[in-house]
Amino acid sequence: MLWRLPRWVRERIERNLERRDILYPWWVPMTCFVGQTLAVVLALAQRDALWPVQPMTVTVVLVLISPVVHFGFGGWLPWWIDSAATIVAAGVLMASPVDSGIDLAPALLALIAAEAVARDGLRPGAAVATVATGVIIATEITANLDSYGVYLLEVLLGFVVGAMLWWQMRALASEREARGAAWAQATTAERERIAREIHDLVAHSLSVSLLQVTGARRALRDVTDAAGPAETADAVAEVDAALADAEQVGRRAMADIRRTVSALADGPSERNALPCATDIAALVQEVSDAGLRVEYDEQGDPSALTAAAGLGLYRIAQESLANVSKHGSGVARMSFHVTGAGSATLRVLNPLPPGRPRTDGLGSGLAGMEARATQLGATLRTGVADGGWEVVVQMGPERGSRREPWVELPCGRTIGKVSPT
Repeated sequence: MLWRLPRWVRERIERNLERRDILYPWWVPMTCFVGQTLAVVLALAQRDALWPVQPMTVTVVLVLISPVVHFGFGGWLPWWIDSAATIVAAGVLMASPVDSGIDLAPALLALIAAEAVARDGLRPGAAVATVATGVIIATEITANLDSYGVYLLEVLLGFVVGAMLWWQMRALASEREARGAAWAQATTAERERIAREIHDLVAHSLSVSLLQVTGARRALRDVTDAAGPAETADAVAEVDAALADAEQVGRRAMADIRRTVSALADGPSERNALPCATDIAALVQEVSDAGLRVEYDEQGDPSALTAAAGLGLYRIAQESLANVSKHGSGVARMSFHVTGAGSATLRVLNPLPPGRPRTDGLGSGLAGMEARATQLGATLRTGVADGGWEVVVQMGPERGSRREPWVELPCGRTIGKVSPT
């Protein structure tokens, strides 16, 4: 039975079909060839030509040429050679009409027409169906074929069935191509998202660590100027604390990177909460503890924002503070105003050293911030303003409004919250 074919035969059929971009399962062509073989055997039986062997028995060999080449040797016959052998076999059989009843020889023509359309397309199938129709008409004229109208209908039915299979295969190929494109697009988007996450994590962690190391170097420099054991001990303690903080930041960054990269691995992974808008104040506190002076103004309720919006704003603030540590000089200023569930404004002013205005906008950090702002449906503005480099993110109905003035903070304050005036 068909489903008990040896595995190597099924695999050879599937490989042969795959090499030619034919998407049918192995049993479809096998069913067609088995149908042709049964048709020729039954047609010979109708003519008492199975045994003893007669000249028309050679029609079995003609019908078996194609399956032997395709399935036995893994080859591939052109459609016109494959069809010609079966059409010749049908013509030889039909030249000796049966005495009564429906002749099964024309069924070969219907099957080969269906196979030609389903395998090679409408034009080759139409050519085969036309030749098959001509064979039936010629046999009617020369041998007075009974019920030739039924045989013509069989050929037409074979062409229609083959066309249905052909269109189904084309639709399946189009669907697979669309799925492949969607998969590639989703994979690229996910890789870009993970790349942005890793970039933000590494940039922030390195910036904080560098601030800690800078503080440690300054403390070590102070050791040489220490007046006594007490001052030396204080300087050493400050160095130890700074290096310990740097180590802690590095370990936390490694854990975050592993958690982010684990999204690429197969199988379930540990779920961890991602930062949100309520963590921005802690982020500013972290960089402030590392030695970066930041004036921070937060108004409104950050928890009113969605998790996706909070994560995007947190990453933008993280990247902005990393840029401050790399390019800035003096006191940075950050304001975070939340006016509703989907409305917020984040503004960071990075004071630039004299003679180093940053106006090119180059770097992957800005591209990442633009991508995050686009995902949030927000607007991102960057450029020189108020003597420094400004980053403004606005989401919500007010995202196209004019820039709000900075809130004046108490003198000497580096971090804190200012209640609305």
